[in-house]
Amino acid sequence: MTRYRAPIAGLVAALLLTVAFWFLLYKPKADEQSVLEQETADLQGQQVTLRAEVAQLRDIKKRQVEIRAQLARLRQYIPDGPAQPQVIRQLQVSGDRAGVDIISVAFGEPLVPVSEVDEAATPLDTGDEGMILANIPVTMVIEGGYFQAVDFFRRLEVDVPRALLVQNLAIAEAEDGFPTMTTTWGGQLFTVVPTSAPEDVDAAEVAPDAGAAAPAPSEGATETPAGSPTDSQSTTADQAAEES
Repeated sequence: MTRYRAPIAGLVAALLLTVAFWFLLYKPKADEQSVLEQETADLQGQQVTLRAEVAQLRDIKKRQVEIRAQLARLRQYIPDGPAQPQVIRQLQVSGDRAGVDIISVAFGEPLVPVSEVDEAATPLDTGDEGMILANIPVTMVIEGGYFQAVDFFRRLEVDVPRALLVQNLAIAEAEDGFPTMTTTWGGQLFTVVPTSAPEDVDAAEVAPDAGAAAPAPSEGATETPAGSPTDSQSTTADQAAEES
């Protein structure tokens, strides 16, 4: 019996050494190696992503002139703020080229578009912090022949560098009679406004720049007849009369 004790003791010692080696040496190193391999894989993935971003930035640098031109075109297409004097001049130029008379133009206050699917949806992101996309209701009345009116609406798409949507159209015979026709159309302009309160931007406060072609007065506006003295001119004339 005694002669079997030494081999048994050796086997137990070998088993204990194996277990100790597994839990104290091999297992921790294996876990550490797995963590390092995962970290290496993550870093390699990040490296691939960074290389793609660097390549994209290099491409942007090569195309910066083209990209700047596109951004400038986009700013003209959808400007910051109503920019109504500019669009009035553009509409006037299109009307003159088409041979129609602009009778009136009326703008509404900027409104944030509401999704028909989800009214609680957030406004469209413009990429500029604190700015959102808004639309401006516009109504215009023009007079001219049928083909002149058709040419005018064609020029709205070709000549006017502003995002504009024609939503409704009504044609009737003008007071002068046929072939002159009165065309009334309504639609939307698009602009970028602050997120605080787009309705605070009042369309009536925008005035055309000096020297620009005078468009037809908008609804609710009072037009001063040509040659009629203003208040300041009348006061100056009265003072000159008293001195004489």
